[in-house]
Amino acid sequence: MSRSHLFSILALLCTAQVSAQLLPQAALDTVRTVRSMERAMKDPANVYKLDLSGKKLRELPPQVRDLPNLNVLELGSNRLKELPAWLAELPHLQVLKAPRNRFSVFPEVVCSLKHLKRLDMSRNRLSVLPACIGDLTELFALDLWSNDLGEFPESMSKLEALRFMDLRAIQYEQHEMDRIQGLVPRAKIYFSAPCNCGIQ
Repeated sequence: MSRSHLFSILALLCTAQVSAQLLPQAALDTVRTVRSMERAMKDPANVYKLDLSGKKLRELPPQVRDLPNLNVLELGSNRLKELPAWLAELPHLQVLKAPRNRFSVFPEVVCSLKHLKRLDMSRNRLSVLPACIGDLTELFALDLWSNDLGEFPESMSKLEALRFMDLRAIQYEQHEMDRIQGLVPRAKIYFSAPCNCGIQ
């Protein structure tokens, strides 16, 4: 076998390995879920879905950055107030779930996750979404249920892949609901009933 032929085969294998890191939806639904960092670090290259829910975390364990193929990260029911900048080093992350935490400011590092398709920040304390949320051009589902969101940036109009957004348990007047829907006309938005918030 010639050297050039061998090089071509090696290059093809490397390409296949890289593309395999970003799992299709069918694989995400069936891949094994790892539920502890101890188990994850035994074979970090083969951790695609990590669930650290309900562990009373105040910060994200730094070992998470050593999981190069992580596609799904679940962080619900912890005590997190922020996410570290190194989260952007996980380029294959497609699903991030962090409900029932203590976020009062949207963690802008999330905007760096270019392949993010599902984001759950429900039941936190968010009041504003940053302009950079428009960078999540592959985002399909956004759950913001039971926050205190009053501001939605015009950049959300770039979320052309968005099909579902949950804004229930947040009070909006009808004209506010109409404006939000106008930003993402392709999305089905779940609202609670409109209020007459400005009427005394």
